[in-house]
Amino acid sequence: MGNGSIQQRLGFSKPFFLGIGGSGMSSLAHILADAGFEVSGYDGKKSQITENLEKKDVKIFSKLSDLGENIEYDAAIYSSAIRLDSHPIAMFFKQKGIRFFHRSEVLHLCFEHLTCIAVGGSHGKTTTTAMTAHILNDLGYSPSVMVGGDVSFLNGVGGRFSSGKIGVFESDESDGTFLNHKAQVRILTNIDEDHLDFYHTREKLLEAFSKFISSGTETVVLDSDDPGIADCLGLVQDKSKIFGFTSSEENTKSKDFRKLVHYKIENNKLIFYLDGKEFEISSRFPGKHYLTNSLAGVLAAYSLGADPKEAARSVSEYAGVKRRLEYIGNKNGVDIYDDYGHHPTEVQAVLSSIRELSGGRGKPVILFQPHRYTRTKNLFQDFAKSLDQVETVLLLPIYSAGEDPIPGVSSELIADKMRIRPKILSGNLAEDLSILKDLLKSGDVFVSLGAGNVRDWGLELLNS
Repeated sequence: MGNGSIQQRLGFSKPFFLGIGGSGMSSLAHILADAGFEVSGYDGKKSQITENLEKKDVKIFSKLSDLGENIEYDAAIYSSAIRLDSHPIAMFFKQKGIRFFHRSEVLHLCFEHLTCIAVGGSHGKTTTTAMTAHILNDLGYSPSVMVGGDVSFLNGVGGRFSSGKIGVFESDESDGTFLNHKAQVRILTNIDEDHLDFYHTREKLLEAFSKFISSGTETVVLDSDDPGIADCLGLVQDKSKIFGFTSSEENTKSKDFRKLVHYKIENNKLIFYLDGKEFEISSRFPGKHYLTNSLAGVLAAYSLGADPKEAARSVSEYAGVKRRLEYIGNKNGVDIYDDYGHHPTEVQAVLSSIRELSGGRGKPVILFQPHRYTRTKNLFQDFAKSLDQVETVLLLPIYSAGEDPIPGVSSELIADKMRIRPKILSGNLAEDLSILKDLLKSGDVFVSLGAGNVRDWGLELLNS
């Protein structure tokens, strides 16, 4: 189907994005711009993301007054982070009678004519989506892609509408909308206790993921060793579509599965066995999770006909996603990294990797910014346990992500539970930078860690 049919299916041609600078929203804006839509949007902060969109003739506004009264937009696209009842532009558009579409609905309508791979899970969605898309792109499938991050093979953006017949997209469970996505193949990386502000209980979270596994799909690639997935599978009656992978020779969960692939990790390489043959995956990034995410991407591509040897070769050359253990530079002998990790399990994985990167030359120094008051309230003890892996930790104030403050909930909750009490910074960039400079020595590895604006501290450290 051509681009015109997509515009007919969506029923609009001049969409306006509320919060177009967000990772998922900007990726979707790139997709619509590629598909021939006349895209505009609002974001209060200029960034590399908005500059990349402007290169595609996307009009970006930073305040309501710039819009004027003659509104020609025929759709307003929003994410769950936008409060429609209080956002000034949303309220203005409502007065104008403009229709509103959630970003998940638009994504589904854009990709519904394609053979799709949807990537879900509590952690690793962005990386696994990017890896899977990288494989298919490298092998000539020319997939359309939606990733919640900036990908090197997409020239530093997270979305593309392409001529191929396959779509790969990140399926976000945070607000339940991932259950609206249709896909022939699904990847499930893991299940952990996150977004309980939306689901309220672990049982409801597992129930949602069981629906993700079961709803209208041909193949589900998943890590059957993951404890959360194992619990979730207890709610899944029909397991005949499951393509699992395991490192345990004693794993017998395959009796109901379509297929179970065994693997082992040796010398930072993953060796897996498929159709009676042995294949090998390597990674530029330290940590088991990069290798297992790579395997998930390879198996998903294989399920659509890709050669597993070529897929394994391709994913071993994967160059990464911005803000996923991203090396951003060296200053006075200090290697500076940035990572989006904002859940205790993600923090633990990052800190395990950083220990490998530092190689004993210096100390890892972690600047962590808690993300959301609700997440901090629910998981502060787990954050403390994860951060206690390293000796030098600094905490920023909580990044609200649009939430209202909760009395008694602050970074102090995490600090009070840690074995070695971390220093809590002010959140003032200039003040904090002075403290960081005094602390860091040549050979150290510094990581700005969190889903908010903590990256700014790493960049300022690099450029100062």
